[in-house]
Amino acid sequence: MNSDNAPVGDDMLADREDLVVAGLYDPNSADAAERLALLTYLIDEIGASIPELVQAEEVGSLLSFAAVRRLRPEGERWTLTEVAGRVDIDVGFAAAIWRAAGFVDARPFERRFASSDVAVFELVRDLASLVGRDQSLQLVRTTGEAVARIAEAEIALLRSNIEAPLAAQGQFVDAARAYAAAAGQLFPRITEVIDLLHRRQIELIGRRYSDVGAPTSSANVVELAVGFADIAGYTGLSHRLDPSELAAMLARFEATTGDVIAAAGANVAKRIGDAVMFVTNAPGVACALALELIEACTRERLPKLRVGLAVGQVIVRQGDFYGPTVNLAARLVGSAQPGTAFADAALHGRLSRVRAGYGFAAAGKFEFPGFDDPVEVFQLLR
Repeated sequence: MNSDNAPVGDDMLADREDLVVAGLYDPNSADAAERLALLTYLIDEIGASIPELVQAEEVGSLLSFAAVRRLRPEGERWTLTEVAGRVDIDVGFAAAIWRAAGFVDARPFERRFASSDVAVFELVRDLASLVGRDQSLQLVRTTGEAVARIAEAEIALLRSNIEAPLAAQGQFVDAARAYAAAAGQLFPRITEVIDLLHRRQIELIGRRYSDVGAPTSSANVVELAVGFADIAGYTGLSHRLDPSELAAMLARFEATTGDVIAAAGANVAKRIGDAVMFVTNAPGVACALALELIEACTRERLPKLRVGLAVGQVIVRQGDFYGPTVNLAARLVGSAQPGTAFADAALHGRLSRVRAGYGFAAAGKFEFPGFDDPVEVFQLLR
């Protein structure tokens, strides 16, 4: 439909009037033809009803409507009470599962659940029989947060690289089709890759424990070297750079640090804005890695990096790391100068006699919040 003045039949005129009455279409707007083409595509090819489109318009999701429809083709037919009955769990537990997964509470008579959702509740029911309700909910919470981060990355990628350029040119139908294609063809493949990477990571992280014969404990305490690396002067940079420049810099930082950490055999524990946290059960690897991170960022013409390292007992819980060793590494990175790496006395004590391409220089004793006594600090050097 290339023109709002093109000949149309009585049915199309009636449909157009319905769209106007619903507030979905204004024939006098500058993008009337493009808007009508989008609505026609959603109604004729996707099977959307006008009330559904009104609801989508209210939340600003017309362009992604077709994608959402393909993500959940079976629709939403059951209430939470009905799902709980099918799985044979109480409604309170079902509500706790859905909330732990990261979703708002379902109202009592709201039909929000499809047949595919039942698998979530069945899994948690079976897991709870093995490890208890609280522990099973903790795992669901961690999984939900991890998947939310993946979904956030996927949507941001599509919005910035597909929707933005197409919508700027008024190509609304093309943007909607691209979203639908991603939902139908790309996302299922991503799910398969997540399954593969999940299996690989279980194997890799399992070896991190077995390689050092780490004893088991109810708190899952293990000895690790913990490192933090962050971009020096990031706050000032974030104010000086425009959003596209800042995004490009962060992308290079993430790619560079991720590659270096993986190549060293360490693990990225998490990213916090301009910082990355990594762990390894090999203190020597942590020291060499810290220096390589600094040098790699310099080679990539990124802002100078600073790194803090500590080794000791760490509580590993729900995919995160806790304890004084983690806190000390975080304090050390905050005290390091741009382009330098600080290590604690435990690392120095273990590795000061090792000849592995790095050495230590005394940096003095530092007063850190949360630590009763001054902390002896060493700078890592090539």
